[in-house]
Amino acid sequence: MNPCRLTGLGVSPGIAVGEPVVQETRPVAVLRIPLPESRAETEVKRFRLAVDATIEQIVENRDQAAQQMGEEYAAIFEAHHLIAADTSFLDPVCEMIRTEAVNAEWAVDQVVARLVEKFEALPDQYLAERKLDVLDVASQIQRSLQGHDPAKLENLEGPVILVADDLSPSTAVKLPLDKVLGFVLETGGPTSHTTIIARSLGIPVIVGAHGACEAGHHSRRLILDAFEGKIIFDPDPAEEEEYISRRNEHLEQQAQLQEVRALPTVTRDGREVSLLANIDLLTEVDEAVHWNVRGVGLYRSEFLYMQRSPALPDEADQTEVYRDLVSSMVGRPVTIRTFDLGGKKLAREVTGSDEGNPVLGLRGIRLCFSKPDFFETQLRSLIRAAGMFPQGQVRVMFPLIGCIEQFKVARLLVRRLTQDLRNEGFEVHDSIPLGAMVEVPSMAVMAEEIADEADFLSIGTNDLIQYTLAVDRANELVADLYQPTNPAVLRLIARVIKAGADRGVDVAMCGEMASDPLMVPLLVGLGLKRFSMNPQAVPKIRSLVRQLSYKDAAAMARKTLKLTMAREVEEFLLEKLAISLAKVKIRV
Repeated sequence: MNPCRLTGLGVSPGIAVGEPVVQETRPVAVLRIPLPESRAETEVKRFRLAVDATIEQIVENRDQAAQQMGEEYAAIFEAHHLIAADTSFLDPVCEMIRTEAVNAEWAVDQVVARLVEKFEALPDQYLAERKLDVLDVASQIQRSLQGHDPAKLENLEGPVILVADDLSPSTAVKLPLDKVLGFVLETGGPTSHTTIIARSLGIPVIVGAHGACEAGHHSRRLILDAFEGKIIFDPDPAEEEEYISRRNEHLEQQAQLQEVRALPTVTRDGREVSLLANIDLLTEVDEAVHWNVRGVGLYRSEFLYMQRSPALPDEADQTEVYRDLVSSMVGRPVTIRTFDLGGKKLAREVTGSDEGNPVLGLRGIRLCFSKPDFFETQLRSLIRAAGMFPQGQVRVMFPLIGCIEQFKVARLLVRRLTQDLRNEGFEVHDSIPLGAMVEVPSMAVMAEEIADEADFLSIGTNDLIQYTLAVDRANELVADLYQPTNPAVLRLIARVIKAGADRGVDVAMCGEMASDPLMVPLLVGLGLKRFSMNPQAVPKIRSLVRQLSYKDAAAMARKTLKLTMAREVEEFLLEKLAISLAKVKIRV
Protein backbone atom coordinates (compact mmCIF):
# COMPACT_ATOMS: atom_id res chain seq x y z
CA MET A 1 0.00 0.00 0.00
CA ASN A 2 1.45 3.36 -1.06
CA PRO A 3 1.78 6.01 1.66
CA CYS A 4 -0.67 8.92 1.57
CA ARG A 5 1.16 12.16 0.77
CA LEU A 6 -0.13 15.69 1.32
CA THR A 7 1.44 19.12 1.00
CA GLY A 8 0.96 22.36 2.87
CA LEU A 9 2.86 25.46 3.88
CA GLY A 10 5.71 25.07 6.35
CA VAL A 11 5.51 28.04 8.74
CA SER A 12 7.77 26.87 11.56
CA PRO A 13 10.82 24.90 10.37
CA GLY A 14 11.77 21.40 11.39
CA ILE A 15 11.16 17.68 10.84
CA ALA A 16 9.09 15.40 13.05
CA VAL A 17 8.45 11.66 12.88
CA GLY A 18 5.91 9.99 15.15
CA GLU A 19 2.37 8.86 15.86
CA PRO A 20 -0.47 11.15 14.77
CA VAL A 21 -3.24 12.26 17.13
CA VAL A 22 -6.22 13.80 15.35
CA GLN A 23 -8.21 16.64 16.89
CA GLU A 24 -11.19 17.87 14.90
CA THR A 25 -13.09 20.92 16.05
CA ARG A 26 -16.76 20.09 16.13
CA PRO A 27 -18.83 23.28 15.79
CA VAL A 28 -21.18 23.79 18.71
CA ALA A 29 -24.72 23.35 17.38
CA VAL A 30 -26.64 26.61 17.60
CA LEU A 31 -30.43 26.78 17.31
CA ARG A 32 -32.62 29.86 17.17
CA ILE A 33 -34.95 29.67 20.16
CA PRO A 34 -37.65 32.37 20.47
CA LEU A 35 -38.11 33.68 24.00
CA PRO A 36 -40.94 35.54 25.73
CA GLU A 37 -40.10 39.25 25.74
CA SER A 38 -40.26 39.17 29.54
CA ARG A 39 -37.21 36.85 29.55
CA ALA A 40 -34.99 39.06 27.39
CA GLU A 41 -33.20 40.78 30.26
CA THR A 42 -32.64 37.45 32.02
CA GLU A 43 -31.08 36.13 28.79
CA VAL A 44 -28.85 39.22 28.52
CA LYS A 45 -27.69 38.55 32.08
CA ARG A 46 -26.93 34.90 31.19
CA PHE A 47 -24.86 36.12 28.24
CA ARG A 48 -22.96 38.57 30.44
CA LEU A 49 -22.16 35.80 32.94
CA ALA A 50 -20.83 33.62 30.11
CA VAL A 51 -18.62 36.50 28.95
CA ASP A 52 -17.30 36.96 32.50
CA ALA A 53 -16.47 33.25 32.71
CA THR A 54 -14.71 33.44 29.34
CA ILE A 55 -12.63 36.41 30.46
CA GLU A 56 -11.57 34.47 33.56
CA GLN A 57 -10.43 31.64 31.29
CA ILE A 58 -8.57 34.07 29.02
CA VAL A 59 -6.72 35.52 32.03
CA GLU A 60 -5.74 31.99 33.04
CA ASN A 61 -4.49 31.32 29.49
CA ARG A 62 -2.56 34.56 29.57
CA ASP A 63 -0.81 33.66 32.82
CA GLN A 64 0.03 30.19 31.49
CA ALA A 65 1.47 31.66 28.27
CA ALA A 66 3.54 34.16 30.26
CA GLN A 67 4.98 31.34 32.34
CA GLN A 68 5.74 29.08 29.36
CA MET A 69 6.83 31.61 26.75
CA GLY A 70 7.17 35.07 28.27
CA GLU A 71 5.18 38.28 28.43
CA GLU A 72 5.46 39.07 24.71
CA TYR A 73 3.53 35.93 23.79
CA ALA A 74 1.06 36.42 26.61
CA ALA A 75 0.02 39.57 24.73
CA ILE A 76 -1.86 37.28 22.32
CA PHE A 77 -4.35 36.66 25.10
CA GLU A 78 -4.49 40.33 25.94
CA ALA A 79 -5.95 40.70 22.45
CA HIS A 80 -8.52 37.99 23.30
CA HIS A 81 -9.38 39.88 26.46
CA LEU A 82 -9.97 43.06 24.45
CA ILE A 83 -12.27 41.20 22.04
CA ALA A 84 -14.29 39.64 24.88
CA ALA A 85 -14.75 43.04 26.53
CA ASP A 86 -15.31 45.05 23.34
CA THR A 87 -18.65 46.87 23.34
CA SER A 88 -18.72 46.76 19.52
CA PHE A 89 -19.09 42.98 19.93
CA LEU A 90 -21.09 42.79 23.18
CA ASP A 91 -23.66 45.52 22.52
CA PRO A 92 -24.97 44.07 19.21
CA VAL A 93 -25.45 40.69 20.91
CA CYS A 94 -27.44 42.25 23.75
CA GLU A 95 -29.42 44.34 21.27
CA MET A 96 -30.37 41.27 19.21
CA ILE A 97 -31.45 39.36 22.32
CA ARG A 98 -33.71 42.28 23.30
CA THR A 99 -35.14 43.27 19.92
CA GLU A 100 -35.63 39.78 18.47
CA ALA A 101 -36.31 37.99 21.79
CA VAL A 102 -33.92 35.14 20.96
CA ASN A 103 -31.48 33.00 22.92
CA ALA A 104 -27.94 34.26 23.58
CA GLU A 105 -26.31 31.42 21.62
CA TRP A 106 -28.10 32.47 18.44
CA ALA A 107 -27.31 36.14 18.93
CA VAL A 108 -23.60 35.42 19.46
CA ASP A 109 -23.52 33.20 16.38
CA GLN A 110 -25.10 35.85 14.15
CA VAL A 111 -22.99 38.77 15.37
CA VAL A 112 -19.77 36.77 15.07
CA ALA A 113 -20.71 35.65 11.54
CA ARG A 114 -20.97 39.30 10.49
CA LEU A 115 -17.63 40.16 12.08
CA VAL A 116 -15.90 37.21 10.41
CA GLU A 117 -17.34 38.21 7.04
CA LYS A 118 -15.78 41.65 7.42
CA PHE A 119 -12.39 40.18 8.33
CA GLU A 120 -12.45 37.76 5.41
CA ALA A 121 -13.07 40.64 3.01
CA LEU A 122 -9.81 42.32 4.01
CA PRO A 123 -7.05 42.03 1.38
CA ASP A 124 -4.23 41.77 3.91
CA GLN A 125 -3.46 38.25 5.10
CA TYR A 126 -2.24 39.25 8.55
CA LEU A 127 -5.39 41.17 9.41
CA ALA A 128 -7.71 38.65 7.76
CA GLU A 129 -6.25 35.96 10.03
CA ARG A 130 -7.37 37.94 13.08
CA LYS A 131 -10.81 36.44 12.46
CA LEU A 132 -9.37 33.32 14.12
CA ASP A 133 -9.03 35.25 17.37
CA VAL A 134 -12.66 36.38 17.17
CA LEU A 135 -13.79 32.79 16.50
CA ASP A 136 -11.68 31.50 19.39
CA VAL A 137 -13.26 33.93 21.85
CA ALA A 138 -16.75 33.27 20.47
CA SER A 139 -16.37 29.49 20.79
CA GLN A 140 -15.33 29.89 24.42
CA ILE A 141 -18.43 32.00 25.10
CA GLN A 142 -20.64 29.42 23.37
CA ARG A 143 -19.16 26.60 25.44
CA SER A 144 -19.79 28.58 28.60
CA LEU A 145 -23.39 29.27 27.57
CA GLN A 146 -24.03 25.61 26.80
CA GLY A 147 -21.98 24.11 29.62
CA HIS A 148 -19.98 22.23 27.00
CA ASP A 149 -16.59 20.82 28.02
CA PRO A 150 -14.43 20.17 24.94
CA ALA A 151 -12.23 17.14 24.55
CA LYS A 152 -9.08 17.68 26.58
CA LEU A 153 -5.66 17.29 25.06
CA GLU A 154 -3.77 18.02 28.28
CA ASN A 155 -3.46 14.30 29.04
CA LEU A 156 -1.43 13.22 26.02
CA GLU A 157 0.69 10.29 27.10
CA GLY A 158 3.62 10.29 24.72
CA PRO A 159 5.36 12.27 22.00
CA VAL A 160 2.86 12.75 19.15
CA ILE A 161 2.25 14.85 16.06
CA LEU A 162 -1.02 16.71 16.46
CA VAL A 163 -3.19 16.73 13.32
CA ALA A 164 -6.10 19.15 13.50
CA ASP A 165 -8.52 20.99 11.27
CA ASP A 166 -7.82 24.07 13.37
CA LEU A 167 -6.01 24.83 16.60
CA SER A 168 -6.87 27.95 18.54
CA PRO A 169 -4.35 29.72 20.78
CA SER A 170 -6.55 28.94 23.79
CA THR A 171 -6.21 25.23 22.98
CA ALA A 172 -2.52 25.37 22.02
CA VAL A 173 -1.46 27.02 25.27
CA LYS A 174 -3.00 24.18 27.31
CA LEU A 175 -1.16 21.41 25.48
CA PRO A 176 1.71 19.57 27.19
CA LEU A 177 4.08 20.99 24.60
CA ASP A 178 6.94 18.76 25.75
CA LYS A 179 4.90 15.86 24.32
CA VAL A 180 4.07 17.51 20.96
CA LEU A 181 6.55 16.83 18.16
CA GLY A 182 4.77 18.98 15.58
CA PHE A 183 1.49 20.36 14.26
CA VAL A 184 -0.25 19.59 10.98
CA LEU A 185 -3.20 21.95 10.51
CA GLU A 186 -5.76 22.11 7.75
CA THR A 187 -6.23 25.86 8.26
CA GLY A 188 -4.13 28.74 9.57
CA GLY A 189 -1.33 30.82 8.14
CA PRO A 190 2.19 32.11 8.80
CA THR A 191 0.98 34.99 10.99
CA SER A 192 -1.73 33.19 12.95
CA HIS A 193 -1.24 33.34 16.69
CA THR A 194 -0.99 29.56 17.02
CA THR A 195 1.85 29.61 14.47
CA ILE A 196 3.62 32.36 16.42
CA ILE A 197 3.36 30.33 19.64
CA ALA A 198 4.70 27.15 17.98
CA ARG A 199 7.53 29.01 16.26
CA SER A 200 8.62 30.53 19.57
CA LEU A 201 8.94 27.03 21.02
CA GLY A 202 10.74 25.57 18.01
CA ILE A 203 7.89 23.20 17.12
CA PRO A 204 7.63 22.39 13.38
CA VAL A 205 4.29 23.37 11.85
CA ILE A 206 2.60 22.86 8.49
CA VAL A 207 -0.65 24.70 7.72
CA GLY A 208 -3.06 24.49 4.79
CA ALA A 209 -2.81 20.68 4.73
CA HIS A 210 -6.28 19.94 3.38
CA GLY A 211 -7.44 16.39 4.06
CA ALA A 212 -4.93 15.82 6.87
CA CYS A 213 -7.54 14.87 9.49
CA GLU A 214 -9.13 12.24 7.28
CA ALA A 215 -5.73 10.75 6.46
CA GLY A 216 -4.65 10.92 10.10
CA HIS A 217 -7.65 8.86 11.25
CA HIS A 218 -6.36 5.91 9.19
CA SER A 219 -2.65 6.19 9.92
CA ARG A 220 -0.29 4.87 12.58
CA ARG A 221 2.85 6.83 11.66
CA LEU A 222 3.47 10.25 10.17
CA ILE A 223 6.37 12.27 8.78
CA LEU A 224 6.18 16.06 8.93
CA ASP A 225 8.75 18.00 6.88
CA ALA A 226 8.07 21.69 7.51
CA PHE A 227 11.09 22.71 5.42
CA GLU A 228 9.40 21.50 2.24
CA GLY A 229 5.76 21.44 3.40
CA LYS A 230 5.44 17.65 3.04
CA ILE A 231 3.32 15.26 5.13
CA ILE A 232 3.66 11.49 4.64
CA PHE A 233 1.18 9.13 6.35
CA ASP A 234 2.30 5.55 7.07
CA PRO A 235 5.66 5.84 5.30
CA ASP A 236 7.63 2.70 4.52
CA PRO A 237 10.48 1.90 6.95
CA ALA A 238 13.23 3.08 4.58
CA GLU A 239 11.61 6.48 4.08
CA GLU A 240 11.03 6.89 7.82
CA GLU A 241 14.70 6.12 8.49
CA GLU A 242 15.71 8.71 5.87
CA TYR A 243 13.66 11.43 7.56
CA ILE A 244 14.89 10.48 11.01
CA SER A 245 18.40 10.90 9.64
CA ARG A 246 17.46 14.31 8.17
CA ARG A 247 15.93 15.38 11.46
CA ASN A 248 19.06 14.39 13.37
CA GLU A 249 21.21 16.17 10.80
CA HIS A 250 19.10 19.31 11.26
CA LEU A 251 19.44 19.13 15.06
CA GLU A 252 23.20 18.68 14.77
CA GLN A 253 23.36 21.63 12.39
CA GLN A 254 21.40 23.79 14.81
CA ALA A 255 23.88 22.92 17.55
CA GLN A 256 26.77 23.83 15.23
CA LEU A 257 25.10 27.12 14.33
CA GLN A 258 24.93 27.96 18.02
CA GLU A 259 28.71 27.64 18.10
CA VAL A 260 29.18 30.37 15.43
CA ARG A 261 26.60 32.69 17.01
CA ALA A 262 29.22 34.93 18.62
CA LEU A 263 31.73 34.72 15.75
CA PRO A 264 32.13 37.65 13.33
CA THR A 265 30.41 37.48 9.95
CA VAL A 266 33.53 37.77 7.84
CA THR A 267 34.78 36.06 4.67
CA ARG A 268 37.88 33.88 4.67
CA ASP A 269 39.90 36.79 3.25
CA GLY A 270 38.68 39.34 5.80
CA ARG A 271 35.68 41.06 4.19
CA GLU A 272 33.24 41.95 7.00
CA VAL A 273 29.48 41.70 6.47
CA SER A 274 26.73 42.99 8.77
CA LEU A 275 23.69 40.78 9.35
CA LEU A 276 20.56 42.63 10.45
CA ALA A 277 17.04 41.55 11.36
CA ASN A 278 13.72 42.14 9.65
CA ILE A 279 11.12 42.56 12.40
CA ASP A 280 7.33 42.51 12.11
CA LEU A 281 6.37 41.96 15.75
CA LEU A 282 8.17 42.82 18.97
CA THR A 283 7.99 39.12 19.87
CA GLU A 284 10.73 38.50 17.27
CA VAL A 285 13.29 40.78 18.90
CA ASP A 286 14.55 38.22 21.43
CA GLU A 287 15.44 35.79 18.65
CA ALA A 288 17.23 38.55 16.72
CA VAL A 289 19.30 39.43 19.77
CA HIS A 290 20.02 35.75 20.42
CA TRP A 291 21.51 35.34 16.95
CA ASN A 292 23.76 38.34 17.52
CA VAL A 293 22.52 40.58 14.71
CA ARG A 294 24.14 43.98 14.27
CA GLY A 295 20.80 45.77 14.48
CA VAL A 296 17.34 45.93 12.94
CA GLY A 297 17.54 46.61 9.22
CA LEU A 298 13.78 46.79 8.76
CA TYR A 299 10.99 47.22 11.29
CA ARG A 300 7.73 47.02 9.37
CA SER A 301 5.77 49.60 11.33
CA GLU A 302 2.55 48.89 9.41
CA PHE A 303 2.11 45.79 11.57
CA LEU A 304 1.51 48.17 14.46
CA TYR A 305 -1.37 49.66 12.47
CA MET A 306 -2.72 46.30 11.36
CA GLN A 307 -2.76 44.99 14.92
CA ARG A 308 -4.76 48.00 16.13
CA SER A 309 -6.86 48.65 12.99
CA PRO A 310 -9.24 50.26 12.28
CA ALA A 311 -8.09 52.78 14.91
CA LEU A 312 -4.62 54.17 14.25
CA PRO A 313 -2.54 54.12 17.46
CA ASP A 314 -2.02 57.66 18.69
CA GLU A 315 1.29 59.49 19.05
CA ALA A 316 1.89 58.39 22.64
CA ASP A 317 1.14 54.71 21.85
CA GLN A 318 3.48 54.69 18.86
CA THR A 319 6.25 56.46 20.76
CA GLU A 320 6.05 53.81 23.48
CA VAL A 321 6.25 50.93 20.95
CA TYR A 322 9.26 52.45 19.17
CA ARG A 323 10.98 53.15 22.50
CA ASP A 324 10.46 49.54 23.64
CA LEU A 325 11.75 48.21 20.32
CA VAL A 326 14.94 50.27 20.40
CA SER A 327 15.54 49.54 24.11
CA SER A 328 15.27 45.81 23.52
CA MET A 329 18.01 45.95 20.85
CA VAL A 330 20.51 46.95 23.55
CA GLY A 331 22.37 49.77 21.86
CA ARG A 332 22.21 48.40 18.31
CA PRO A 333 20.81 50.67 15.55
CA VAL A 334 17.18 50.21 14.53
CA THR A 335 15.81 51.18 11.11
CA ILE A 336 12.07 51.85 11.21
CA ARG A 337 10.22 52.00 7.91
CA THR A 338 7.28 54.37 7.90
CA PHE A 339 3.87 52.82 7.25
CA ASP A 340 3.95 50.86 3.97
CA LEU A 341 0.19 50.51 3.69
CA GLY A 342 -1.96 50.45 0.60
CA GLY A 343 -1.18 48.05 -2.23
CA LYS A 344 -2.53 44.77 -0.90
CA LYS A 345 -2.09 45.83 2.73
CA LEU A 346 -5.41 47.26 3.90
CA ALA A 347 -5.82 49.04 0.57
CA ARG A 348 -9.54 49.72 0.88
CA GLU A 349 -9.51 50.39 4.63
CA VAL A 350 -6.75 52.99 4.48
CA THR A 351 -7.44 54.72 1.17
CA GLY A 352 -11.21 54.71 1.67
CA SER A 353 -11.90 53.25 -1.78
CA ASP A 354 -11.22 50.26 -3.99
CA GLU A 355 -8.41 50.59 -6.52
CA GLY A 356 -8.31 48.68 -9.78
CA ASN A 357 -4.59 47.95 -9.35
CA PRO A 358 -3.61 48.81 -5.76
CA VAL A 359 0.00 47.62 -6.15
CA LEU A 360 0.51 50.46 -8.65
CA GLY A 361 -1.76 52.85 -6.77
CA LEU A 362 -1.88 54.79 -3.54
CA ARG A 363 0.61 52.97 -1.35
CA GLY A 364 3.81 53.57 0.60
CA ILE A 365 5.04 57.18 0.64
CA ARG A 366 2.26 58.21 -1.77
CA LEU A 367 -0.40 57.18 0.71
CA CYS A 368 1.42 58.93 3.56
CA PHE A 369 1.54 62.18 1.60
CA SER A 370 -2.18 61.89 0.81
CA LYS A 371 -3.03 61.58 4.52
CA PRO A 372 -0.82 64.18 6.23
CA ASP A 373 -2.36 63.81 9.72
CA PHE A 374 -1.81 60.06 9.56
CA PHE A 375 1.81 60.52 8.42
CA GLU A 376 2.71 63.40 10.74
CA THR A 377 1.49 61.47 13.80
CA GLN A 378 3.92 58.68 13.00
CA LEU A 379 6.82 61.00 12.21
CA ARG A 380 6.33 62.91 15.48
CA SER A 381 6.39 59.59 17.34
CA LEU A 382 9.58 58.52 15.57
CA ILE A 383 11.33 61.83 16.23
CA ARG A 384 10.34 61.70 19.92
CA ALA A 385 11.52 58.09 20.27
CA ALA A 386 14.82 58.89 18.52
CA GLY A 387 15.42 61.67 21.04
CA MET A 388 15.41 59.12 23.88
CA PHE A 389 18.54 57.40 22.52
CA PRO A 390 22.01 58.40 21.28
CA GLN A 391 22.18 60.14 17.91
CA GLY A 392 21.91 57.64 15.04
CA GLN A 393 20.52 54.71 16.99
CA VAL A 394 17.09 55.27 15.44
CA ARG A 395 16.98 55.54 11.64
CA VAL A 396 13.85 56.29 9.61
CA MET A 397 13.26 54.86 6.14
CA PHE A 398 10.65 55.88 3.57
CA PRO A 399 9.02 53.17 1.39
CA LEU A 400 8.28 53.17 -2.34
CA ILE A 401 10.24 56.32 -3.17
CA GLY A 402 9.69 56.80 -6.90
CA CYS A 403 11.37 60.15 -7.49
CA ILE A 404 13.88 62.46 -5.82
CA GLU A 405 11.17 65.03 -5.03
CA GLN A 406 9.32 62.58 -2.78
CA PHE A 407 12.37 62.04 -0.61
CA LYS A 408 13.09 65.77 -0.37
CA VAL A 409 9.50 66.54 0.67
CA ALA A 410 9.60 63.81 3.35
CA ARG A 411 12.91 65.18 4.66
CA LEU A 412 11.52 68.74 4.86
CA LEU A 413 8.51 67.44 6.77
CA VAL A 414 10.76 65.71 9.32
CA ARG A 415 12.75 68.91 9.79
CA ARG A 416 9.58 70.97 10.39
CA LEU A 417 8.15 68.47 12.85
CA THR A 418 11.48 68.30 14.68
CA GLN A 419 11.36 72.06 15.21
CA ASP A 420 7.70 71.88 16.29
CA LEU A 421 8.52 69.23 18.92
CA ARG A 422 11.46 71.23 20.20
CA ASN A 423 9.21 74.28 20.55
CA GLU A 424 6.77 72.11 22.52
CA GLY A 425 9.51 71.23 25.00
CA PHE A 426 10.47 67.73 23.82
CA GLU A 427 14.13 66.69 23.78
CA VAL A 428 14.89 65.79 20.18
CA HIS A 429 18.01 65.50 18.05
CA ASP A 430 18.80 68.17 15.46
CA SER A 431 18.51 65.46 12.83
CA ILE A 432 18.02 61.73 12.50
CA PRO A 433 19.34 59.49 9.70
CA LEU A 434 16.79 59.33 6.87
CA GLY A 435 16.90 56.63 4.22
CA ALA A 436 15.07 55.57 1.08
CA MET A 437 13.85 52.18 0.02
CA VAL A 438 15.06 51.38 -3.50
CA GLU A 439 12.25 49.17 -4.76
CA VAL A 440 10.98 51.12 -7.76
CA PRO A 441 13.15 50.78 -10.89
CA SER A 442 13.20 54.57 -11.37
CA MET A 443 15.26 54.95 -8.19
CA ALA A 444 17.64 52.16 -9.15
CA VAL A 445 18.22 53.95 -12.48
CA MET A 446 18.80 57.20 -10.53
CA ALA A 447 20.83 55.48 -7.81
CA GLU A 448 23.58 58.12 -7.91
CA GLU A 449 21.12 60.98 -7.39
CA ILE A 450 19.19 59.36 -4.52
CA ALA A 451 22.49 58.38 -2.87
CA ASP A 452 23.45 62.07 -2.93
CA GLU A 453 20.30 62.93 -0.97
CA ALA A 454 19.71 60.06 1.48
CA ASP A 455 21.74 59.13 4.55
CA PHE A 456 21.37 55.45 3.65
CA LEU A 457 19.63 53.20 1.11
CA SER A 458 17.93 49.82 1.42
CA ILE A 459 17.11 47.64 -1.56
CA GLY A 460 13.66 46.06 -1.34
CA THR A 461 14.09 43.20 -3.77
CA ASN A 462 10.55 41.81 -3.49
CA ASP A 463 8.99 44.87 -5.11
CA LEU A 464 12.02 45.72 -7.24
CA ILE A 465 11.76 42.34 -8.98
CA GLN A 466 8.02 42.52 -9.59
CA TYR A 467 8.12 46.11 -10.85
CA THR A 468 11.18 45.54 -13.05
CA LEU A 469 9.77 42.37 -14.63
CA ALA A 470 6.07 43.42 -14.59
CA VAL A 471 5.21 40.28 -12.61
CA ASP A 472 2.69 40.07 -9.77
CA ARG A 473 4.56 37.89 -7.27
CA ALA A 474 1.24 36.67 -5.80
CA ASN A 475 -0.19 35.57 -9.16
CA GLU A 476 0.30 31.82 -9.63
CA LEU A 477 -0.19 32.16 -13.40
CA VAL A 478 3.04 34.13 -13.80
CA ALA A 479 4.93 33.00 -10.68
CA ASP A 480 7.62 31.34 -12.80
CA LEU A 481 8.50 34.75 -14.28
CA TYR A 482 9.34 36.18 -10.85
CA GLN A 483 13.09 35.62 -11.18
CA PRO A 484 15.65 37.01 -8.72
CA THR A 485 18.36 35.82 -11.11
CA ASN A 486 17.07 37.91 -14.01
CA PRO A 487 20.07 39.88 -15.36
CA ALA A 488 18.05 43.13 -15.52
CA VAL A 489 17.35 42.88 -11.78
CA LEU A 490 20.96 42.03 -10.96
CA ARG A 491 22.32 44.96 -12.97
CA LEU A 492 19.98 47.39 -11.19
CA ILE A 493 21.10 46.02 -7.82
CA ALA A 494 24.76 46.30 -8.82
CA ARG A 495 24.20 49.94 -9.81
CA VAL A 496 22.68 50.83 -6.44
CA ILE A 497 25.48 49.12 -4.49
CA LYS A 498 28.14 50.93 -6.54
CA ALA A 499 26.42 54.31 -6.18
CA GLY A 500 26.42 53.93 -2.41
CA ALA A 501 30.02 52.76 -2.26
CA ASP A 502 31.23 55.65 -4.44
CA ARG A 503 29.56 58.18 -2.11
CA GLY A 504 30.20 56.52 1.25
CA VAL A 505 26.48 55.88 1.75
CA ASP A 506 25.42 52.65 3.48
CA VAL A 507 23.44 50.30 1.24
CA ALA A 508 21.51 47.40 2.76
CA MET A 509 19.16 44.81 1.32
CA CYS A 510 15.99 43.83 3.18
CA GLY A 511 14.09 41.71 0.65
CA GLU A 512 13.98 37.92 0.48
CA MET A 513 17.04 37.85 -1.75
CA ALA A 514 19.15 38.91 1.26
CA SER A 515 18.65 35.48 2.85
CA ASP A 516 18.70 33.37 -0.34
CA PRO A 517 21.80 31.11 -0.03
CA LEU A 518 22.25 31.08 -3.81
CA MET A 519 22.17 34.87 -4.08
CA VAL A 520 24.13 35.91 -0.96
CA PRO A 521 27.59 35.00 -2.36
CA LEU A 522 26.78 36.95 -5.54
CA LEU A 523 25.66 39.96 -3.50
CA VAL A 524 28.83 39.80 -1.40
CA GLY A 525 30.78 39.78 -4.65
CA LEU A 526 28.86 42.82 -5.87
CA GLY A 527 30.02 44.68 -2.77
CA LEU A 528 26.94 44.53 -0.55
CA LYS A 529 27.90 44.68 3.13
CA ARG A 530 24.55 44.89 4.94
CA PHE A 531 22.00 42.06 4.75
CA SER A 532 18.67 42.25 6.62
CA MET A 533 16.56 39.12 7.02
CA ASN A 534 14.21 37.08 9.16
CA PRO A 535 16.10 36.29 12.40
CA GLN A 536 15.76 32.54 11.77
CA ALA A 537 17.87 32.87 8.61
CA VAL A 538 20.79 34.63 10.31
CA PRO A 539 22.83 31.62 11.53
CA LYS A 540 22.88 29.85 8.16
CA ILE A 541 23.84 33.00 6.27
CA ARG A 542 26.58 33.74 8.82
CA SER A 543 28.01 30.24 8.32
CA LEU A 544 27.80 30.62 4.54
CA VAL A 545 29.58 33.99 4.49
CA ARG A 546 32.40 32.55 6.62
CA GLN A 547 32.98 29.93 3.88
CA LEU A 548 33.34 32.51 1.11
CA SER A 549 36.34 34.24 -0.38
CA TYR A 550 35.47 37.84 -1.25
CA LYS A 551 38.03 37.84 -4.04
CA ASP A 552 36.44 34.77 -5.64
CA ALA A 553 32.92 36.12 -5.07
CA ALA A 554 33.83 39.40 -6.79
CA ALA A 555 35.22 37.53 -9.80
CA MET A 556 32.06 35.40 -9.92
CA ALA A 557 29.91 38.55 -9.77
CA ARG A 558 31.75 40.17 -12.69
CA LYS A 559 31.12 37.11 -14.85
CA THR A 560 27.50 36.85 -13.72
CA LEU A 561 26.70 40.41 -14.83
CA LYS A 562 27.76 39.51 -18.38
CA LEU A 563 25.12 36.76 -18.66
CA THR A 564 21.82 37.51 -20.43
CA MET A 565 19.32 34.92 -19.19
CA ALA A 566 18.01 34.03 -15.72
CA ARG A 567 18.51 30.30 -16.30
CA GLU A 568 22.16 30.88 -17.26
CA VAL A 569 22.71 32.85 -14.06
CA GLU A 570 21.14 30.17 -11.88
CA GLU A 571 23.13 27.34 -13.45
CA PHE A 572 26.37 29.34 -13.24
CA LEU A 573 25.85 30.12 -9.54
CA LEU A 574 24.94 26.52 -8.68
CA GLU A 575 28.11 25.30 -10.37
CA LYS A 576 30.36 27.85 -8.67
CA LEU A 577 28.82 27.53 -5.19
CA ALA A 578 28.28 23.77 -4.91
CA ILE A 579 31.20 23.25 -2.52
CA SER A 580 30.43 26.25 -0.26
CA LEU A 581 26.75 25.29 0.04
CA ALA A 582 27.63 21.66 0.78
CA LYS A 583 29.99 22.67 3.60
CA VAL A 584 27.18 24.40 5.48
CA LYS A 585 24.65 21.71 4.46
CA ILE A 586 22.32 24.08 2.60
CA ARG A 587 19.96 22.66 0.00
CA VAL A 588 18.83 24.99 -2.82
